[in-house]
Amino acid sequence: MNITAGTMVIAMIRISVSLLSVLLFANPAVSADPAQNQQKTLAIITSFSPQFYVPFIAKFRELRPDIKVQVLNKKTTAAIDEIIRGNERRFDLFWSSSPDAFVVLKQAGRLRYLDYIAHYPPISPTQPYFDEQGWFYNFALSGVGFMWNRATLDEGGIGPPRSWQDLTHPRFYGQLAMSTPSRSGTNHLIVESILQDMGWEKGWTYLMTIAGNMKTITARSFSVPDGVAGGRFGAGLMIDFLAHAKIHLDPVNQFEYGDPTYVMPARIAALQDGRNVEAAVAFIDFLLSVDGQKVLLQPEINRLPVSREPFVGHQEAALPLINLIRREKTRSYDTGLSTVRYSLVNVLFDELITYRLLERKRLWKKLIDLAKSNHSDPEEMERLKRQVIDEVSKMPVTDRQSLDPEINELFTSASLSAEQRQQKRNLLDDWEHFVTRQLQTADKLIVRRETDTNPPLR
Repeated sequence: MNITAGTMVIAMIRISVSLLSVLLFANPAVSADPAQNQQKTLAIITSFSPQFYVPFIAKFRELRPDIKVQVLNKKTTAAIDEIIRGNERRFDLFWSSSPDAFVVLKQAGRLRYLDYIAHYPPISPTQPYFDEQGWFYNFALSGVGFMWNRATLDEGGIGPPRSWQDLTHPRFYGQLAMSTPSRSGTNHLIVESILQDMGWEKGWTYLMTIAGNMKTITARSFSVPDGVAGGRFGAGLMIDFLAHAKIHLDPVNQFEYGDPTYVMPARIAALQDGRNVEAAVAFIDFLLSVDGQKVLLQPEINRLPVSREPFVGHQEAALPLINLIRREKTRSYDTGLSTVRYSLVNVLFDELITYRLLERKRLWKKLIDLAKSNHSDPEEMERLKRQVIDEVSKMPVTDRQSLDPEINELFTSASLSAEQRQQKRNLLDDWEHFVTRQLQTADKLIVRRETDTNPPLR
């Protein structure tokens, strides 16, 4: 096996960074070498995997050998909990692809304001480096669309999806997959983006319509691209960087952004109680510099920089998200709105879709089979389809109620009173009965039409 020097260096850094994560953060009172305590040390807590962050750390150490970097990888929700509890291990930076997490930490007063202004030109005036008050920094952008396996769809005689509405077409029955937002922060971004763009009622109607075409709802976001690439399903909703990793390995996998394209920023922020503000500023400045932004263009990372400086002609042409942003074909993500109803949206998705997926698929299949019947009237079938979709898409929570702080607290707070716990149980019971009634009503509509189309033999 031929191993290049560069590959060996990255591998060694990956191992050393992982070891530092275990040794230095297992116990905040333990140091790897007391003599090094006088050096500048930067402590980062991140939801990114080593595959993502190691190339950044390697480049930063090359430019700033005077700063020792310690990294701990932790799930976003667990990292937020630790930081809100007081950041006892004194992390300097929080680094994550979940834009919602930074709003949560900002509202909890756990971010440190830095007197730092990025001096690099942004890729677009609509995609700035800062939040409105300058508490965190965007360093990369990603977009949402759909990935498909060309061979799997060709085998079924199915054309690839070209729009969001394409995914509602019966030809995709049993071919789609997505992950549940309650288990995947990435998929929460997708679901919330659809709700923000289409509106609360129409957004849920869309989600419950494509649910009829779903083969499965996965627990992990990476299970969708894995399943599409492996031919277990033909297409899936996902964020671009998950699809790019598969396309890089096999061109039979394809990806296209939806129209409009939902754009989400990955972010970094300094934390309260961090030890080294100077090193934190140095790393943020590096991340936004040409050197740091160019790391994003590496094939194994493949995310869109927020700075326009790293690009030359052929690189820009290879990243269509740039052109979509400049042509104003994108929608920005409202983290403030998402944060208000974050847990509520996740719970509703599971109650309405994840737990009822088999029933929704069964109804959709009965509609498809009825439409293929020799006795079906196209106009009557279209009316029936509209009736069924209207029925199964009714919402037990209105747009206004989704923003009600008292309702949201029931699904957000970890310390509910006995009265609140009962209110939560009552709500969940009401929603379960609501969904049961609507699915039963929709089934009766289909059965009635089946009986009319196929009268009993005499």
